[in-house]
Amino acid sequence: MRSFAFVLTLLGLAAASALEAQEVYPPSEAYRLRLEYRFWHPSLDSQIREGTQGTEVDETDLGIGDERTFEARGALQLARGHKLRGSYARLDLDGDVEFHRFFRFGSTEYPHYARVVTSMKGGYYTGDYQFDVFKGSQGYLGGLVGARIFDLDALLVAPAEGKREQETLRAPIPVLGITGRVYAGRVSFSGEVAGLTIGKKGHLFELQISAAGHVSDRLAVTGGYRMLALHGETDEDSLNFRLGGWHFGGEVSF
Repeated sequence: MRSFAFVLTLLGLAAASALEAQEVYPPSEAYRLRLEYRFWHPSLDSQIREGTQGTEVDETDLGIGDERTFEARGALQLARGHKLRGSYARLDLDGDVEFHRFFRFGSTEYPHYARVVTSMKGGYYTGDYQFDVFKGSQGYLGGLVGARIFDLDALLVAPAEGKREQETLRAPIPVLGITGRVYAGRVSFSGEVAGLTIGKKGHLFELQISAAGHVSDRLAVTGGYRMLALHGETDEDSLNFRLGGWHFGGEVSF
């Protein structure tokens, strides 16, 4: 019995020591609200087919080039290691090209050498609950559960032929992920992966890595790489959509 009590005492002391160590918090993580603004330079890689008889086309076919965009992010820390996060990235892609082959998009047929004007506008939204499993003086490692929403309107117009086809993608997708951040003096490094798969019918994958130079405990300059990939397939339609590129910006904490 005494041995059992001794073991419990040792375990209690070890737990208390661990909890005390966990109270040592990186100063930059002692915030209630964190805001970040990024300039993002992604490259697009996409293939889309609309309709069972539709032609698969990509961004090169439609004359869509890379466009710089922006992203706004925010995190509300409810308690240490428990955060509500959200972000918005603008999607604004345009193309104007003479199509050198016949193709069909949805119910509309576009003839050889038709001038096709493409517009893809909308946004990419994220919302997460983050729970840090490991917390300490050097950073954290945790999990997240949330959702991703593509809100995208695609418009194809052949002005000379008076042809027009419009499609809307508006789909909330639940995700699970892992996120972490490590501090080394006035520099920190963070990484995150999130996604969901439902087999052949579709998947979403998101990767982010970044570094931050902390001007102070409340202000940092950030830079890194972000990539998101979406695949969806039905009996009639298919979509592969990938955006990836470097970003830079800044974050402020309160």
